[in-house]
Amino acid sequence: MTLLRQDEGMEQWTSVDGSAQSLQRRNGSDAVLPGTPGQGNLNSPTYNLLDGLPTDPEALLKHISDDAEENHGAGSESTTGPHQEAFVTIGDLLRTGGTPPDTTAALYRAAALIPGVDVVPDAVDAAGRHGVAVARTHDGERIEWIFDESTVRLLGERTVLVEDNAWGKAGTVVTSVALIDSGIVDEAGQTNYEEDSSGCRSGVATRKGDRCPALTSVRPA
Repeated sequence: MTLLRQDEGMEQWTSVDGSAQSLQRRNGSDAVLPGTPGQGNLNSPTYNLLDGLPTDPEALLKHISDDAEENHGAGSESTTGPHQEAFVTIGDLLRTGGTPPDTTAALYRAAALIPGVDVVPDAVDAAGRHGVAVARTHDGERIEWIFDESTVRLLGERTVLVEDNAWGKAGTVVTSVALIDSGIVDEAGQTNYEEDSSGCRSGVATRKGDRCPALTSVRPA
């Protein structure tokens, strides 16, 4: 089997309180997604939902694990298992964009409590940036969250085979994502971040209303 590189880069703006429709941009074309996020959930969070999550790591992990156990635990048809699903969920929440700092810190610490979590000293995201990765192996694949070693900023995520399978040989990178930018902006479609005198990017340091959308720009490969 030959793996082909496919660039599916996109940007998405999601209403902070879930009351407005999300805007998605691919290849320069904008599309309004049907429906509204509402309060959101762990699989599709809004900023307000992230802001309301427990900031105690053990309480946060229990909240995420309870959801994972319900959908991926004993008696379910899932082959992922609750520990791996909790790890995947935390990774998804971290790269949602605009996650409050206290929540981000709690997610990092909660991930460290999951059995089987390890560190990869050098990993590369879809944009070619090197970083240190927090990883967990399941069913022959290792999911890595890649962080800048100096700033601890999340750079991206990738999945690497640790044993030969139908997708390729051990060591093959089968998916790779780069998180290019994220934050809070005043209007959907806005990307013009500017630093003010405090060094904060416009729209990120202060919220101008509950309807301010969050921007997430990703580059999968």
